[in-house]
Amino acid sequence: MESQDFSYEQLLGIISDKYNQAFSDIGKCNILIIGKTGVGKSTLINAVFREPLAQTGVGNPITQDIRQYSKDGFPITVYDSPGLEIDEDQLKRIVKDVSNLIEKNTYNVKDQIHVVWYCINHNSNRLEELETLWLKSLSEQNNIPVILVVTQTLDTEGPSEFIAELERNNLPVRQIIPILAQPKRINSQFTVPQQGLDTLVDVTVELIPEVAQKAFVNATKSIQLKARKASQYVAGYVTGSVLIGASPIPWSDAPLLATAQIGMLTHITAIFGLSIEQDFMATIVSSLAGVGGTTLLGRAIVSNLLKMIPGLGTAVGGAISAGTAAALTSALGFAYITALKRYMNAKLKGQEMSLSDLSKVVMEEYKDYAKSDRKTLKDDDSDDEPRGIPIS
Repeated sequence: MESQDFSYEQLLGIISDKYNQAFSDIGKCNILIIGKTGVGKSTLINAVFREPLAQTGVGNPITQDIRQYSKDGFPITVYDSPGLEIDEDQLKRIVKDVSNLIEKNTYNVKDQIHVVWYCINHNSNRLEELETLWLKSLSEQNNIPVILVVTQTLDTEGPSEFIAELERNNLPVRQIIPILAQPKRINSQFTVPQQGLDTLVDVTVELIPEVAQKAFVNATKSIQLKARKASQYVAGYVTGSVLIGASPIPWSDAPLLATAQIGMLTHITAIFGLSIEQDFMATIVSSLAGVGGTTLLGRAIVSNLLKMIPGLGTAVGGAISAGTAAALTSALGFAYITALKRYMNAKLKGQEMSLSDLSKVVMEEYKDYAKSDRKTLKDDDSDDEPRGIPIS
């Protein structure tokens, strides 16, 4: 079937359709966070995710003790339960309510609890026997991964004696992760930096089922995690572009290739958790075409990208080979991810990168990837760069 080129107006519709599809594929992730009062659960939640879910006094009560935190259009739901307090009646009630919550959605993978963060305060310097028994019960219930999160950990030079003791006890958890969710000022000369959140995020995404991973990546603040996961999807689009490039119809496959590449860019945008305002993607895609408002936008995009690959500038009039289509798509995908990393890191530093500047970065990175024929994402993060994105 002969492909049809598209105009700028049709481009807006393609972007909208592709983004809606990409966002619907994000799915959702459900986290159960357990811990006693004052352990720092709300601080942890708001430090990990790009939306301030755990606001004081906000949350839908599921039971007398469990509260649900969620937000329209945000793919994470957090269930907050108190830890095992001293009151025996409350203890029994909490254990029963948490068990019912887990069992309620056992057979619906999208609604089930995907991971448990069990929080204890490092300053408590102890894990009660009842807590150990509950951890065992939680880890055995439907094989839900349980991570023991040790909050308010100030040790920066190796594990403390308390952490070492927890590790020696062979607890029924997948991993013990000490964290400090917010920088802690010790005195006028020394502040303990935020720590452990990157490890918690990386471990969590590896433990949760695949159906929940995209949602977790979308919701987290971690730029590095978003970039790594987005780069994995580039490979799928490269494979699709090879099939398009294998078409025997000379040059007519250009609009099909451009449409697939727009789908890749919108998918990456969704993984990064960015909104899909028309100006955002339209500005980026128009820069790829090198023109604005053209009636032959699909072919213009591919033609302009071809010109930037050494030795292929004259291939516009002929067929687009499978290898060429793959090279175009790979370079574009990695260039866009690299540009988004710079865009978000700039926001962290209180700087605003305009869409025009972002488009220029995309094109500069595209030329670099195309010229080098690099097939992996550049690791251009320095140690002093921020490792998250600001809460919106």
